[in-house]
Amino acid sequence: MIGSRRLRLTFILAVAALTLVTATSLTAQEVLTNESLIALKKAGLSDSIIVSKIRASQTKFDVSTKGLIGLKNAGMSDQVIEAVVNAGSASTAPPAAAAPAAPAAAAPAAARESIVHLIGGKSVELVPANAALEFNTGFFDSKSELVLKGRKAQYRTADKKPVFYSTWSANDAPLVRLKPGSDHDDRNLKISSGSYAPFGGSIKYGVRSEDKVDMEAADRDARGLYKLIPKEPLKPGEYGFVLTYGMAAGASGRVYDFGVD
Repeated sequence: MIGSRRLRLTFILAVAALTLVTATSLTAQEVLTNESLIALKKAGLSDSIIVSKIRASQTKFDVSTKGLIGLKNAGMSDQVIEAVVNAGSASTAPPAAAAPAAPAAAAPAAARESIVHLIGGKSVELVPANAALEFNTGFFDSKSELVLKGRKAQYRTADKKPVFYSTWSANDAPLVRLKPGSDHDDRNLKISSGSYAPFGGSIKYGVRSEDKVDMEAADRDARGLYKLIPKEPLKPGEYGFVLTYGMAAGASGRVYDFGVD
Protein backbone atom coordinates (compact mmCIF):
# COMPACT_ATOMS: atom_id res chain seq x y z
CA MET A 1 0.00 0.00 0.00
CA ILE A 2 2.79 2.38 0.94
CA GLY A 3 4.68 1.42 -2.22
CA SER A 4 1.60 2.18 -4.31
CA ARG A 5 1.29 5.65 -2.76
CA ARG A 6 4.97 6.36 -3.40
CA LEU A 7 4.57 5.29 -7.02
CA ARG A 8 1.55 7.54 -7.45
CA LEU A 9 3.37 10.50 -5.82
CA THR A 10 6.38 9.95 -8.09
CA PHE A 11 4.10 9.98 -11.16
CA ILE A 12 2.39 13.20 -10.06
CA LEU A 13 5.76 14.91 -9.49
CA ALA A 14 6.98 13.80 -12.93
CA VAL A 15 3.88 15.23 -14.62
CA ALA A 16 4.28 18.49 -12.70
CA ALA A 17 7.91 18.75 -13.74
CA LEU A 18 7.03 18.12 -17.39
CA THR A 19 4.31 20.78 -17.23
CA LEU A 20 6.77 23.28 -15.73
CA VAL A 21 9.34 22.61 -18.48
CA THR A 22 6.69 23.02 -21.19
CA ALA A 23 5.41 26.27 -19.69
CA THR A 24 8.96 27.61 -19.42
CA SER A 25 9.69 26.84 -23.08
CA LEU A 26 6.50 28.56 -24.17
CA THR A 27 7.19 31.71 -22.18
CA ALA A 28 10.74 31.77 -23.57
CA GLN A 29 9.37 32.57 -27.02
CA GLU A 30 9.58 36.35 -27.15
CA VAL A 31 6.56 38.25 -28.41
CA LEU A 32 7.22 41.83 -29.48
CA THR A 33 4.85 44.52 -28.23
CA ASN A 34 4.71 48.30 -28.49
CA GLU A 35 6.59 48.50 -25.18
CA SER A 36 9.31 46.18 -26.53
CA LEU A 37 9.91 48.49 -29.49
CA ILE A 38 10.12 51.54 -27.26
CA ALA A 39 12.73 49.74 -25.14
CA LEU A 40 14.76 48.88 -28.28
CA LYS A 41 14.56 52.52 -29.39
CA LYS A 42 15.74 53.78 -26.00
CA ALA A 43 18.65 51.32 -26.20
CA GLY A 44 19.85 53.16 -29.31
CA LEU A 45 19.16 50.48 -31.94
CA SER A 46 18.76 51.74 -35.52
CA ASP A 47 15.48 51.67 -37.44
CA SER A 48 16.74 48.99 -39.84
CA ILE A 49 17.62 46.65 -36.95
CA ILE A 50 14.24 47.23 -35.27
CA VAL A 51 12.40 46.51 -38.54
CA SER A 52 14.43 43.31 -39.03
CA LYS A 53 13.55 42.29 -35.46
CA ILE A 54 9.85 42.85 -36.19
CA ARG A 55 9.98 40.70 -39.31
CA ALA A 56 11.81 37.87 -37.55
CA SER A 57 9.71 37.76 -34.35
CA GLN A 58 6.24 36.91 -33.15
CA THR A 59 4.31 40.12 -32.56
CA LYS A 60 1.34 41.39 -30.64
CA PHE A 61 1.18 45.08 -31.46
CA ASP A 62 -1.42 47.64 -30.56
CA VAL A 63 -2.10 49.15 -34.01
CA SER A 64 -5.01 51.30 -32.88
CA THR A 65 -4.85 55.04 -33.42
CA LYS A 66 -3.84 55.52 -29.78
CA GLY A 67 -1.16 52.82 -30.03
CA LEU A 68 0.41 54.30 -33.17
CA ILE A 69 0.38 57.81 -31.71
CA GLY A 70 2.15 56.42 -28.64
CA LEU A 71 4.89 54.95 -30.85
CA LYS A 72 5.28 58.24 -32.73
CA ASN A 73 5.54 60.19 -29.47
CA ALA A 74 8.22 57.73 -28.35
CA GLY A 75 10.37 58.73 -31.33
CA MET A 76 9.61 55.87 -33.72
CA SER A 77 10.14 56.65 -37.41
CA ASP A 78 7.47 56.20 -40.07
CA GLN A 79 9.46 53.23 -41.39
CA VAL A 80 9.20 51.36 -38.07
CA ILE A 81 5.53 52.29 -37.60
CA GLU A 82 4.75 51.02 -41.11
CA ALA A 83 6.42 47.70 -40.24
CA VAL A 84 4.31 47.56 -37.06
CA VAL A 85 1.11 48.13 -39.03
CA ASN A 86 2.09 45.48 -41.61
CA ALA A 87 2.92 42.97 -38.88
CA GLY A 88 -0.33 43.75 -37.09
CA SER A 89 -2.30 43.20 -40.29
CA ALA A 90 -0.50 39.91 -40.95
CA SER A 91 -1.29 38.61 -37.45
CA THR A 92 -5.03 39.14 -37.97
CA ALA A 93 -5.11 37.85 -41.53
CA PRO A 94 -6.31 34.33 -42.45
CA PRO A 95 -3.55 31.67 -42.35
CA ALA A 96 -3.49 31.40 -46.15
CA ALA A 97 -2.62 35.09 -46.49
CA ALA A 98 0.29 34.80 -44.04
CA ALA A 99 1.79 31.70 -45.66
CA PRO A 100 5.40 31.91 -46.94
CA ALA A 101 4.13 31.60 -50.51
CA ALA A 102 2.71 35.11 -50.32
CA PRO A 103 4.05 36.14 -53.78
CA ALA A 104 1.87 33.39 -55.26
CA ALA A 105 -1.12 35.44 -54.17
CA ALA A 106 0.18 38.57 -55.87
CA ALA A 107 -1.99 39.85 -58.70
CA PRO A 108 -0.93 38.77 -62.19
CA ALA A 109 0.37 41.30 -64.68
CA ALA A 110 -2.96 41.72 -66.43
CA ALA A 111 -4.68 42.71 -63.18
CA ARG A 112 -2.12 44.69 -61.22
CA GLU A 113 1.29 46.25 -61.72
CA SER A 114 3.63 45.87 -58.77
CA ILE A 115 7.08 44.97 -57.45
CA VAL A 116 7.21 42.86 -54.28
CA HIS A 117 10.16 42.15 -51.98
CA LEU A 118 10.12 38.63 -50.48
CA ILE A 119 11.87 38.54 -47.10
CA GLY A 120 11.55 36.26 -44.10
CA GLY A 121 8.52 34.48 -45.52
CA LYS A 122 6.69 37.80 -45.95
CA SER A 123 6.06 39.91 -49.03
CA VAL A 124 6.46 43.68 -48.94
CA GLU A 125 5.09 45.67 -51.86
CA LEU A 126 7.30 48.57 -52.88
CA VAL A 127 5.57 51.92 -53.20
CA PRO A 128 6.55 53.85 -56.35
CA ALA A 129 8.02 57.30 -55.88
CA ASN A 130 7.21 60.00 -58.43
CA ALA A 131 10.50 61.42 -59.62
CA ALA A 132 10.87 64.87 -61.14
CA LEU A 133 12.60 65.31 -64.48
CA GLU A 134 15.25 68.05 -64.42
CA PHE A 135 17.07 69.51 -67.45
CA ASN A 136 20.43 71.25 -67.50
CA THR A 137 21.51 72.94 -70.72
CA GLY A 138 24.81 74.68 -71.51
CA PHE A 139 26.25 76.21 -74.66
CA PHE A 140 27.56 72.95 -76.05
CA ASP A 141 25.95 70.22 -73.97
CA SER A 142 22.83 69.18 -72.09
CA LYS A 143 21.67 66.49 -69.70
CA SER A 144 18.53 65.41 -67.89
CA GLU A 145 18.09 63.54 -64.61
CA LEU A 146 15.36 61.79 -62.67
CA VAL A 147 15.36 63.34 -59.19
CA LEU A 148 13.81 61.79 -56.07
CA LYS A 149 13.27 63.81 -52.90
CA GLY A 150 15.26 62.80 -49.82
CA ARG A 151 18.71 61.27 -49.54
CA LYS A 152 17.29 57.94 -48.35
CA ALA A 153 14.33 55.82 -49.36
CA GLN A 154 11.59 55.15 -46.80
CA TYR A 155 11.84 51.39 -47.28
CA ARG A 156 15.10 49.91 -45.93
CA THR A 157 16.53 46.40 -45.87
CA ALA A 158 19.69 44.70 -44.64
CA ASP A 159 19.26 41.98 -47.27
CA LYS A 160 22.27 42.16 -49.61
CA LYS A 161 20.76 39.72 -52.17
CA PRO A 162 17.08 40.62 -52.06
CA VAL A 163 14.51 38.60 -53.99
CA PHE A 164 11.84 40.55 -55.87
CA TYR A 165 8.78 39.53 -57.84
CA SER A 166 7.92 42.00 -60.57
CA THR A 167 5.24 42.55 -63.16
CA TRP A 168 8.00 43.88 -65.41
CA SER A 169 11.15 42.20 -66.64
CA ALA A 170 14.63 43.46 -65.77
CA ASN A 171 14.71 45.21 -69.16
CA ASP A 172 11.40 47.05 -68.68
CA ALA A 173 12.19 48.06 -65.08
CA PRO A 174 15.97 47.86 -64.59
CA LEU A 175 17.40 48.03 -61.09
CA VAL A 176 19.78 50.99 -60.75
CA ARG A 177 21.92 52.52 -58.05
CA LEU A 178 20.88 56.09 -57.36
CA LYS A 179 23.45 58.82 -56.88
CA PRO A 180 23.18 61.17 -53.85
CA GLY A 181 22.58 64.78 -54.80
CA SER A 182 25.61 66.99 -54.25
CA ASP A 183 23.77 70.23 -53.49
CA HIS A 184 20.27 69.15 -52.46
CA ASP A 185 18.49 66.65 -50.24
CA ASP A 186 17.73 64.23 -53.05
CA ARG A 187 18.82 61.24 -55.16
CA ASN A 188 19.18 61.30 -58.92
CA LEU A 189 19.77 59.25 -62.04
CA LYS A 190 21.15 60.55 -65.32
CA ILE A 191 18.92 59.49 -68.24
CA SER A 192 20.02 61.64 -71.18
CA SER A 193 23.02 63.60 -72.40
CA GLY A 194 23.82 65.56 -75.53
CA SER A 195 26.53 67.57 -77.15
CA TYR A 196 26.28 70.31 -79.73
CA ALA A 197 28.65 71.48 -82.45
CA PRO A 198 28.35 74.05 -85.22
CA PHE A 199 27.41 71.38 -87.75
CA GLY A 200 25.59 68.83 -85.64
CA GLY A 201 25.47 66.98 -82.36
CA SER A 202 24.17 63.87 -80.63
CA ILE A 203 21.77 63.01 -77.81
CA LYS A 204 21.57 59.76 -75.85
CA TYR A 205 18.44 58.66 -73.98
CA GLY A 206 17.74 55.96 -71.44
CA VAL A 207 19.26 54.35 -68.37
CA ARG A 208 23.02 54.05 -68.71
CA SER A 209 24.58 50.60 -68.50
CA GLU A 210 27.01 51.74 -65.79
CA ASP A 211 24.05 52.62 -63.53
CA LYS A 212 22.29 49.26 -63.94
CA VAL A 213 22.60 46.36 -61.51
CA ASP A 214 23.09 43.02 -63.28
CA MET A 215 20.27 40.58 -62.51
CA GLU A 216 20.02 36.82 -62.76
CA ALA A 217 18.11 35.61 -65.82
CA ALA A 218 14.42 35.00 -65.12
CA ASP A 219 11.42 33.98 -67.21
CA ARG A 220 7.83 34.99 -66.52
CA ASP A 221 6.03 32.37 -64.42
CA ALA A 222 2.42 31.16 -64.61
CA ARG A 223 1.28 34.16 -62.55
CA GLY A 224 2.81 36.62 -64.99
CA LEU A 225 5.62 37.60 -62.59
CA TYR A 226 9.40 37.76 -63.00
CA LYS A 227 11.70 36.68 -60.15
CA LEU A 228 14.46 39.29 -59.95
CA ILE A 229 17.66 38.64 -57.98
CA PRO A 230 20.92 40.65 -58.22
CA LYS A 231 23.83 38.61 -59.50
CA GLU A 232 26.14 40.08 -56.86
CA PRO A 233 25.39 41.21 -53.29
CA LEU A 234 24.27 44.83 -53.19
CA LYS A 235 26.52 47.35 -51.50
CA PRO A 236 25.00 49.72 -48.93
CA GLY A 237 23.31 52.58 -50.74
CA GLU A 238 20.17 53.74 -52.50
CA TYR A 239 18.52 51.75 -55.28
CA GLY A 240 15.39 51.75 -57.39
CA PHE A 241 13.57 49.93 -60.16
CA VAL A 242 13.05 52.53 -62.91
CA LEU A 243 10.04 51.86 -65.07
CA THR A 244 11.07 52.30 -68.72
CA TYR A 245 8.34 50.19 -70.34
CA GLY A 246 6.71 52.01 -73.25
CA MET A 247 8.61 55.26 -72.68
CA ALA A 248 10.21 56.74 -75.78
CA ALA A 249 12.52 58.89 -73.67
CA GLY A 250 13.91 55.82 -71.94
CA ALA A 251 12.47 56.42 -68.45
CA SER A 252 9.23 57.36 -66.75
CA GLY A 253 8.67 59.24 -63.52
CA ARG A 254 7.95 56.03 -61.57
CA VAL A 255 10.78 54.65 -59.46
CA TYR A 256 10.28 51.78 -56.98
CA ASP A 257 13.00 52.86 -54.58
CA PHE A 258 14.58 51.18 -51.54
CA GLY A 259 17.78 51.40 -49.49
CA VAL A 260 20.29 48.77 -48.42
CA ASP A 261 21.88 49.32 -44.99
